Amino acid sequence: MKKIHNALNHDLLFPFSFVYQDTKSPQNELSDHMHDHYEIVYVYNGKGTFFIGDVFYDMQQGDVFLIPNNTIHRALPNKDDPVTSTIIFFSPTLIYKDVVDDSFSYLHLFDLTKKSKNYKISLPQKKQVKMEEQLELILQETNSRSMGSRHACLLIVHQIILDLYRIRINGKQELSEGKSYSSEWMKDILIYINEHMDEPLTLSILAQKALVSPAHFSRVFKETTGIGLVVYLNTKRIIKAKELLLETNYTIAHIAEMCGFESMPQFYRTFKKYNEKTPATFRKENRIR
Repeated sequence: MKKIHNALNHDLLFPFSFVYQDTKSPQNELSDHMHDHYEIVYVYNGKGTFFIGDVFYDMQQGDVFLIPNNTIHRALPNKDDPVTSTIIFFSPTLIYKDVVDDSFSYLHLFDLTKKSKNYKISLPQKKQVKMEEQLELILQETNSRSMGSRHACLLIVHQIILDLYRIRINGKQELSEGKSYSSEWMKDILIYINEHMDEPLTLSILAQKALVSPAHFSRVFKETTGIGLVVYLNTKRIIKAKELLLETNYTIAHIAEMCGFESMPQFYRTFKKYNEKTPATFRKENRIR
C-alpha cells in the first residue's frame, strides 16, 4: 500500500492530528514514548509488535490500538513486512463530555483501556470496512478544508470511539492476548519495576534479578521494548509523579521520594525535561479543584 501522509497542525484551539496510511519505521523521539494526548491506531496490513504500557502485542490487519494519555508505547515494525496504519492523535479536551446517558461516556473507553491494560481490539471483517470508510472520510475533510471540516472530523472520531466502546462492552473483545516475551525474564522484570519504583533500579541490580549480565540485559531490554532502560525508568517515574501530583495532596518532595528520584534537583530536572514545566506548575495548571 502506498504511503499517504496527511496531518492537521497542532494548535491550542484544535489539538488534533491525522496520519493516513503511514508505513511504520523505528522511531527514537521521546514524544513517541509518552504524551498527554490520546491515540487510535488502525492497522491495514503488515506485521510488527506494539509495546504499550507493559504489554506486547502482535500487529495484524484489522487491529485497533487504543493509547490513553501518559502511557508508554512504541511500535516495533517488521523489517521485511512493515505495518501500514492510520493514526488519530487528539487531546481529550476535544471530546464531548456532557453526560446524557449514565452508562456511556466517550473518554470512559480510554479509562477502561488503561485500567484493564487491554489496549488492542481486533475488528471482524465488516467492522474493518466501516473503520476504513470512516478514516477515509476524515482524510477527505482534512484535505477539503471546507467550512466545518474540523467539526466533521470530530464527529467521525466520536462515532469511531462509540463503535469501539460497543465492541468492547458487548464482550467480544474481553481479552486481547499479549505477545510472548522474547526472553523469559522480561515479564518478571517489568512487574518488578512497577512494584519497586521507589527503590534504586540500576542496570546492575536489574540484571542481577534477571540472572543475566548487564550487557545482555541492556541489549535484550532495548531490542524487546524499543526503549533504553534509563529512558524507560524515567518515563515510568514521571508518569507516576504526574498521577500523584494530580490525585493526592502529598508534598512534591514526598512524591519525588515515592517515585524513586535520588534528590529534588534530579526530580525537577527530569520532570521539566519530560513536561517542559516544573512539578509545581504542572500541578497548579492541571489539577481539578
